[in-house]
Amino acid sequence: MPYQIVNVNDISQTTPNGAIGIQLPFNGITGVISSTVTSLEQAISNLKNLLLTYKGERINQPNFGTDLSQVLFQPNLANLKPIITEIITDAVSYWLPYINITSIDIVTADDDPDLTYEIKISISFNVPSASIVADNPNVTIFVENNQLTVS
Repeated sequence: MPYQIVNVNDISQTTPNGAIGIQLPFNGITGVISSTVTSLEQAISNLKNLLLTYKGERINQPNFGTDLSQVLFQPNLANLKPIITEIITDAVSYWLPYINITSIDIVTADDDPDLTYEIKISISFNVPSASIVADNPNVTIFVENNQLTVS
């Protein structure tokens, strides 16, 4: 049987339950996994997955992921922001080329003494192929107490 190419904008109309993927993070209820039903929701989930995966962690795809956690938990260097920006943009452009990053804002405790977290990274982006366009979708990374959180 030949492969069939399906337009991602119309995929919810071609799948029986309307789901196109799984949503990250999992909701914590045993046996329940939330589904994504739009290409924008799936892009957000794919971006979170990419950012939370260490390079070398995935079998048969050792280059999938980022070295973000290694950089974020090093002593705060003066050139930390350009390194973080490069790590994120390189990984997204290679693994998720359908996501266009519009801005990466990095705030450290040096920038904002009232910041609750040690580092806050906000990634704003768009997905041109998405049928539903959201106003400034973003993913935020928080670093606090040697823990990386993506929301």
